[in-house]
Amino acid sequence: MKKEDIHIDDIWRILNGNIPLEFYIELFIRALVVYLLIAFGMRYMRKRITAELNRTELAGMATLAAATGLVILAPDRGILPAVIVFLVLLISKRFVDNKNYRNESFEDLTEGHMSILIKDGVLQLQEMKDTRITREQLFAQLRAKEVIHLGTVQRMYMEVSGSFSLVKKEKSTPGLAVIPDWDKDFLKEQTISSDTLVCANCGTLNEKKLNKCTCCKSNELKEALMDKQ
Repeated sequence: MKKEDIHIDDIWRILNGNIPLEFYIELFIRALVVYLLIAFGMRYMRKRITAELNRTELAGMATLAAATGLVILAPDRGILPAVIVFLVLLISKRFVDNKNYRNESFEDLTEGHMSILIKDGVLQLQEMKDTRITREQLFAQLRAKEVIHLGTVQRMYMEVSGSFSLVKKEKSTPGLAVIPDWDKDFLKEQTISSDTLVCANCGTLNEKKLNKCTCCKSNELKEALMDKQ
């Protein structure tokens, strides 16, 4: 389109562009075909595709979206290439699923592995670094699950899908608070274990009254919180 053909008061051009009116009938057909293509693909990839996507499913849906986007709006693009991409995705997905079922090493390669972020009330700092999860991000997940301190946590997993799973202890112990330091009013409402200190960096109990944490070597200590009796 040339510069002299652009006019700010040309409402019809702004709304319709240069597409002939006959293309709207074709547009309806294209949109319906692409919709059915994606709907069938989601069903074929099973119910997980509508819940939490793993790596291969996310890659498949992103590829399908990229292949079908122009098909709907571009009159010079045919539907057949999108159908071919769709078939390739389905075949690849079936192959990967079957291979994952038979080979755990291959599944770990394609889907990744689960990480333990908290173990027996102690932050696993190296796992957090590897998964790029900060303390505040992890504490936010714990607060969402109504956890006040780490002493109630047996395990905190980061699943392959990126979701978090919490396993609580049957009997809690004193632990590091997950409440922000600036929320002093809420902290005052909690029960403090005055005779128990924890590492402010990883949450390890300082049972031997040392100046440094035996786990991460940090010298910053805090009073532990405990469940209300």
